[in-house]
Amino acid sequence: MESVTAPVIVRAPAHRTPGRFGLLSRLSAWWLARRGWRIEVAEPIPDKCVIIVYPHTSNWDFPVGLLAKWAIGLTRKHEALCFAGKEVLFRPPWGWFFRAVGGFPVNRKASTGFVDQMAARFATEPRMRFVLAPEGTRSHVPHMRSSFYYVALAAKVPIALGAFDFSRRRIVVDTFLTPCGDATTDLAAIERYYRDIEVRGYAPENAGVWRFRD
Repeated sequence: MESVTAPVIVRAPAHRTPGRFGLLSRLSAWWLARRGWRIEVAEPIPDKCVIIVYPHTSNWDFPVGLLAKWAIGLTRKHEALCFAGKEVLFRPPWGWFFRAVGGFPVNRKASTGFVDQMAARFATEPRMRFVLAPEGTRSHVPHMRSSFYYVALAAKVPIALGAFDFSRRRIVVDTFLTPCGDATTDLAAIERYYRDIEVRGYAPENAGVWRFRD
């Protein structure tokens, strides 16, 4: 990623078509369509990127996001999305499930921090689309966790701006931001994007504020 003086924002010219990637894809697309959901996910998606999902305000985000992932064929067999979680999630009895849907445990006892661990993983994987929620919790927070931003900078990959819009039942991931390295400038651009598309979560009062902890 070359040094830039302002974030570069690119919108994908096309969206993936749900339901074209096998039986699970068809069933997931059917379920979402029956409930009025639209999936607007870029085609193509960069092989390596950090995908943020905002706002994260409800437990419903995970099943809706998982169904959308299946509907558009982003499975381990095809073009997987991945996410990190606490080691306890990957223990029996449910560890197999979280691994099957793209999860991997984070070693919190490692001498290197989370950002360094993720940057190293990006360097060794041929394809890595890493998903996380900047808020880190479903409750309202006065600031975002900065890990998504510094992972993208360290790995030199773009940030895909994803949204769960419950007000209009849309799952959107079709805009990519190359950060300039100035956190204030980059966060302002991200906030502007979400404000412009008028995204509202399941519990909009819980949406976090686009700033990092001082």
